[in-house]
Amino acid sequence: MYGKLLMMQRFYLDWNATSPLWPEVKDAIIKALDSVGNASSIHQEGQQARAIVERARRTLARAIDAPAQSVIFTGGATEANNQVLRTHAKYTRKPFIVCTSVEHPSVIEVVEELGKQKRVRTRMIKVDRLGRLDLEDVKQALEDGATLVSVMFANNEIGNVYPVKEVVELVHQYDAICHVDATQAFGRLPLSFRELGADVMTLSVHKMGGPKGVGALIIKEGFIQESMLAGGHQERGRRPGTENVPAIAGLDAVSKLVQEKQPLWREQMERRRQYLLDGLLAKLGGTIELRGDQDARLPNTLNIAFEGVTGEDALLSLDLAGVSASSGSACTAGSIEPSHVVLAMGFDSAEAKRSVRLSVGPGEGVEDLDGAVDVIVSNIRRLM
Repeated sequence: MYGKLLMMQRFYLDWNATSPLWPEVKDAIIKALDSVGNASSIHQEGQQARAIVERARRTLARAIDAPAQSVIFTGGATEANNQVLRTHAKYTRKPFIVCTSVEHPSVIEVVEELGKQKRVRTRMIKVDRLGRLDLEDVKQALEDGATLVSVMFANNEIGNVYPVKEVVELVHQYDAICHVDATQAFGRLPLSFRELGADVMTLSVHKMGGPKGVGALIIKEGFIQESMLAGGHQERGRRPGTENVPAIAGLDAVSKLVQEKQPLWREQMERRRQYLLDGLLAKLGGTIELRGDQDARLPNTLNIAFEGVTGEDALLSLDLAGVSASSGSACTAGSIEPSHVVLAMGFDSAEAKRSVRLSVGPGEGVEDLDGAVDVIVSNIRRLM
């Protein structure tokens, strides 16, 4: 039995959580490990490290159509989201922060925490049964005095792509600030910071073959973004701390790939997602319920509920059989809590716990998914 487990083929269907490194990215990180200097030092070794950082800044800027001076490196999107929200609450005279009810926990939990302060007002924007935003609810919050609206470009759990440009334009009509979390969009969808017009955008790169532990704030010209930390003047005083040069080198490498391959990657992910879905529908038919907006979605994401099967049972069974998937919700003390996203869509706790997220990456073909379909089908049938 042990030998069989060692030889088992595994199918990784959890790209929305994190992704394998592209070989070019891994090579760039390994090479940068030989950079011994601190990027803030003026000696030769320090300036070699600085060159890596500034090259990555320019490359990322080109990948997302933003001025290089707009890019501030952080330790990831979670840190960047916290910085935007917490500094707004701290430095705004009468902060009123609004976010959607389906945001990533690094936004929604911060907003909930800030809302406990007497001087900070907060509000959650509702979604419908398909997870679509209520723009009238956004407008009402702005009419009530919202000072900052935070909305994700695309949802990490159900894959919905939101009308962020419309939200940005609406927010600016009321002279408020708009923050967009573009983490799930990076490398999967065309992304132009200039066209979007948001005041600040946040992202990380580890969902599309980049390294973990590095991300960015993208700041519109003229927008004042205060630092959340003290202790240094790095990143033009916006994010103190010694830069993670190897991780930033990896970000540089994946940003180059995004410039070259994003349209191809999108096409490949769409094909692979559809092939996976078609295979499951062919064998499980009416026992499958798709969740989320199927007309405006990421090209790589499926959120599925299998009739009579809890997400926890499905995920544990699939993992043992060689398929890595997710519920999109937190796993604590061995039990999976219902997804706050699916709950916000109007499902009860029991229904929300049935959600399973399958997210694919790009690839040359689709035949490798046949094995994943077979494993999923056999295990779900056994659990029904």
